[in-house]
Order: sequence, then structure tokens, then C-alpha cells
Amino acid sequence: MSALFLSLLMLFVCMWVFFHQVLRCLMTMLTIVVATQTTCRNCSYKGGNYLYLSSFEAEFDECTREVCYCKCNGTAVCPPERRYSICTNCVKCTHPITGQLINAYSTFSFENHCFRLSCLCYCDGTYVCPGATKLVDCD
Repeated sequence: MSALFLSLLMLFVCMWVFFHQVLRCLMTMLTIVVATQTTCRNCSYKGGNYLYLSSFEAEFDECTREVCYCKCNGTAVCPPERRYSICTNCVKCTHPITGQLINAYSTFSFENHCFRLSCLCYCDGTYVCPGATKLVDCD
């Protein structure tokens, strides 16, 4: 066989291998994109629709905005520590046990009758305690 024929054959083999590697890489990338688009979904939160894996702001109440993010599974997460006031005349809450003044939109906790209560102070000086955990060593 001639040297030219062997060179052309080697070039063809190299191009064939390169083409298949590029094709395999493209297929892998396409699979990742398709998998992400089929497994992630947008969030619906307080009447708004938000793109998955995005950050957004929502109204918490008339004086508070919250910074949220949309998880891939379509769940909106709005951590209480990411809330901020848009009102300037907020009243502080009074801690029910210690009497300490608590800033609006802050969280605090206290123990009462074998439960630890987690509370949130509102701008008007009131608070809610939606979270309660039973204490272990309490009768």
C-alpha cells in the first residue's frame, strides 16, 4: 500500500473517532438540558408565577417584603431573615416573658408550659407564634 493511502486511511479513522467523541459529548449535554427542563418546574407563590431556580420578591404583608427563591421542585422558599420593612413607623413588640423590646420583622422564642414557641414580630407591635416544639424533659 502506498504511503498516501495509509495517510488518508489514518486521517479518516481519526476523523471518525473525533466525530463520535463530539457526537457523544453533544448527546450528553442534550440529555442534561432535557433532564433539567423536565424535572424542574416553576413556582406559584401568592398569585405570582416564578421561573425555577430564580430569586424574586413578594409582599409578606402591607409593610413587609420578602426575598424568596424558587427551588427546582417548584417550591418557593422565603426565609424569615430575608424579610425587610417598607414602612418606616413600625412599633416594637414586647417579649412576653422578659419584657425586652423586639424589632419589627424579627423572630424570637420563649418557653411556655413544656413548649418552645417561635414567634415573629409584626410592624404594628403584635406577634404570632406559629411554631411550637415540645420540650423533651418536661412534664
